[in-house]
Amino acid sequence: MPTTQKIRYSDCDPQGIVFNGNYPRYWDDALTDWFEDAGFEGQGLGDTGLDVVAARLEIDFKKAATLGDTLETSIEVEGFGKTSMTVGLTTRRLSDGEIVTVGKEVIVFVDAETFRPVTVPESVRAILSQESS
Repeated sequence: MPTTQKIRYSDCDPQGIVFNGNYPRYWDDALTDWFEDAGFEGQGLGDTGLDVVAARLEIDFKKAATLGDTLETSIEVEGFGKTSMTVGLTTRRLSDGEIVTVGKEVIVFVDAETFRPVTVPESVRAILSQESS
């Protein structure tokens, strides 16, 4: 399920345009919701003993979002590596459907105690592969 974000005054510059640096936070909120929707509630990935960390983030800015806009971010799994997953993220303005940003994030799965990379369990791969929003 896509995550929505209403643009507030604190998200914007004096002209009312969203600071580009806010989009990683919006995407992090969307990913948190996405993992919870997949059934991984609480800190990290629930009782799996795993956590995730962002390893790479690419954002292409397409249109400006402004004060008062409501944005919607959707997520699609693009693939898995041994210890990672790449997701595509698209943020649209709800009022007109215009794409505001598109990009990718590489997420590394780590042991929740040691923070060392671990192989993504097949059960987690299966759940997240079905969860694209």
